[in-house]
Amino acid sequence: MNFRPTPHTPLLATTHHVQPLKCIADRNQPEWPRPVQTDNKSNNNLTVVIVTARPEFKRLLVTMAALLSHLDSRRITEVMLLVPPKDIHLLQPHFPVEYKKYWPWTISIVPDDILLKHIKTDSYRLQMMFKLMVAQIVKTEFYLILDSDCVAVWPIHVEQLLHQNKTSSLYQSIYQAESRSLHEEWWFESERLIQVKLESCVPNDKSKTSVMGVTPSILSRTISLRTLCRLQKLYGDEMFLTKMANWALSPPIPEHMWTEYTLYYITGRCTQLFDTYHIDDSALLSSNSMPKVNLNGLSIWSDKDWTKENQNKLIDSINNGLRWRQKEIDEANGQAIIDKSINEHSLFTVLQGRHGVDTKLYHQYFYPLYMKYLQQQKQMDKLVPLIEYMAQQFRN
Repeated sequence: MNFRPTPHTPLLATTHHVQPLKCIADRNQPEWPRPVQTDNKSNNNLTVVIVTARPEFKRLLVTMAALLSHLDSRRITEVMLLVPPKDIHLLQPHFPVEYKKYWPWTISIVPDDILLKHIKTDSYRLQMMFKLMVAQIVKTEFYLILDSDCVAVWPIHVEQLLHQNKTSSLYQSIYQAESRSLHEEWWFESERLIQVKLESCVPNDKSKTSVMGVTPSILSRTISLRTLCRLQKLYGDEMFLTKMANWALSPPIPEHMWTEYTLYYITGRCTQLFDTYHIDDSALLSSNSMPKVNLNGLSIWSDKDWTKENQNKLIDSINNGLRWRQKEIDEANGQAIIDKSINEHSLFTVLQGRHGVDTKLYHQYFYPLYMKYLQQQKQMDKLVPLIEYMAQQFRN
């Protein structure tokens, strides 16, 4: 979660959606209306969505350098930067149209006001709302949500993230499981907002132990829209957005807040769609002898994590990932090579800067590792100067 919470967040009563949310009653679950989907979405490709804004651009540098290093373009439909309209002009010069052909994947800068009209662009609540609302415009069933502090440390291949269901043509995405007790207050507030308790939909052992984690995370467009349809039914066409934006503001307690992922998970379980669109990666291990893929691993959440030991571990992790990516490029034209010598590996680290760690340190320690790698790749010769110019503009 990137945006910095303010002590007295103003009401966002003018928040309203731009693209109408069209929902219809579900015959089998009348309390959970479903979205009207008029077009077919790619089921086996992935969209990457980075929700960012001006305060985060200095951290976006490492994120983009890491994606250029690790994100295999196969089955990536688009990398979308969702940005407040007032900040678009700051990013656009660094993504000139004439350079589009040099990017390994389609990249676009999308103003977030095509989804929501709002007055406080760095609101923590709006950031979470956008991660659900963006399901209205993505061209794929699945989309990977990143913040500006999510840095890839290992090669990313869609075939390791989306797995075809053995009994149907549908694909399922992996998810990062965590204990509900880790953030119990988030679940309590989300259950209040969506007006259902998770344990009423799943056995107690599931609701109290393994639930969905936080960013980075892969979401299903269908479940995201189903979540919004439920809230629209509960609070009305426009009022549900105001309800989400103004939740828990008297008094404003950041910890006592719904989150996009808790609402999403409750909806997925209560509509019995979660297991249709998601699979715990550990369930795959017995059948394919592959290492477990974690979406995130060792991360810096506060200054307590910024120890010399963790700094060295992250440097080793980044260097090991870049060496393995080079091996894939040299031996398999960039396609996945599975390292069966390890039991699991993590794709991202989260480098937060809201709790006592100066983000300039991340740039100092980690950015040069990625740039050294990219400078050695012939196909990146046009993009490296763009990234370096962006670094000059935003890192201070």
